[in-house]
Amino acid sequence: MLKFDHAAKKKDLPWLIFVMVLFCLVISYYLVHYRVFTTFSAKVIKLDNLYVEGLATANKNLLSIQDELEAIETEACSAETVNVLRNHILTSTEQDIVWIKFIDEKLICSALGATEVNGPNYFRIDESKEHGLHIYQQGNCSNSEALWPIYVARMTSQYQLFVGVDAVQDMADILPYATLSDGLSIDLDNGNNLLRIDHGDPDSETMKFHSRVTDLRYCFSIDSLAKNLLWLNYFLFSMLAYALVLFIGYFLRGAAKQIYLNRSFRQALRKEAFFLAYQPIVDTCEDKVFGVEVLLRWRNADDSIRNTGDFIGQLELSPVMPEVTRWIMLTALNELRGLLKQQMIAWCSINISAKEIEQGLMHQFLLELAEQGYPVEYLSFELTERIPISDWDKLKQFVDVCQQLGCKIELDDVGTGYGGNLWLQNLDFDYLKIDQQFVSRLGKPGNKLSLILSYMAIAEELNISVIAEGVETQAQADILNSLGVNLHQGWLYSKALPALELEQYLYDNR
Repeated sequence: MLKFDHAAKKKDLPWLIFVMVLFCLVISYYLVHYRVFTTFSAKVIKLDNLYVEGLATANKNLLSIQDELEAIETEACSAETVNVLRNHILTSTEQDIVWIKFIDEKLICSALGATEVNGPNYFRIDESKEHGLHIYQQGNCSNSEALWPIYVARMTSQYQLFVGVDAVQDMADILPYATLSDGLSIDLDNGNNLLRIDHGDPDSETMKFHSRVTDLRYCFSIDSLAKNLLWLNYFLFSMLAYALVLFIGYFLRGAAKQIYLNRSFRQALRKEAFFLAYQPIVDTCEDKVFGVEVLLRWRNADDSIRNTGDFIGQLELSPVMPEVTRWIMLTALNELRGLLKQQMIAWCSINISAKEIEQGLMHQFLLELAEQGYPVEYLSFELTERIPISDWDKLKQFVDVCQQLGCKIELDDVGTGYGGNLWLQNLDFDYLKIDQQFVSRLGKPGNKLSLILSYMAIAEELNISVIAEGVETQAQADILNSLGVNLHQGWLYSKALPALELEQYLYDNR
């Protein structure tokens, strides 16, 4: 039986808490960075779209004006040219103002007429090879946070067409809604700066993106306060989720383990990993083997044998157990058929739990075996007290069927389980087995022989025999013989043997 060291569990608790906190810190750290990355990635897509749409709209307007100007074949800022520009404003959905600068003139021609070139200088900062446009922006700007508009121009041999693009202002309008960011810098691929907005610490952490669509380079300044608050939220959430998983896992661990074991039991049956071993029960009066107890063994894939005590308790509670018991009965009768018919052994005993009997199927299977010609009269069933009985009618029905077929009934684990005296009162047994816990203390200081004597007195009154299991020393055997217990089972006589080795053992000890 497994024992848990509660002191060791308390000692490991601080380490478990430390590991949980460290795990949640790491998870929350990566979640925050992922959130920052996805947030800014979405903004980059929107900024790219604004830039692309602005250039496309500008190119459309310039091409429209260019077509109209070519139709009137103008070479200067004439009335026809002004009318074209004016009609464009009235008919265009964008209502963008287009300017014209003829190559040989210093005037700018617009819908308002011809005007002199005044104001700040504009420098070409880039060009759009896709549309054949040149991009201009005001230079010599002393205010790093000013939003200087950009203009695009289309060149011909006679004039230059200019139109403003609202992309920069639209980009700047997005920043207040860019969660986790307090600054943004947009640079062209050639290194020229298109937009810079700084609202936070100049030394704050940044995240950079290089767009493959527009070749723009984005640099977001990360709001450290917002990021830390987000990290704290993720950390607390991950701690809560981790604790919830542990809480659910704690309460479901038994069910999960049982599901895993049930699957393992079925696989062991299907893959023939189960096999039987038989431990002799010796009659010391006649010095010969009287019967055998059938013991279940489980072979691993590497041919090692599992400790039966590690799985038998779960197997008895498993819904697979009735199927295993039926397999044990069939296998034992087939393997021992020759020994039983030759009367080398009187019977073989098989353990069966109250839970299996309560399902009401075991006695039906026993009857089916008898109808098929199996020698079920050589079977003896050990009823264990390890699991309490709740349906006495089913138990009595099983015992009655066993008696009709000539099967023996034994009460196993006497004095160690549930309601043994009540079992003796309500059922008819053929044998009573003294548990090895009592046998192992024989000859030791403090041993109370009165317990064994009391069970012997009960057996004598009920006119049934007593079997002592777990006999490992000659001293124990001598004491049992002196008390009148002559049916012994244990390593003093033999370990549990496979069928072929059992047959050899029986021939050697005839």
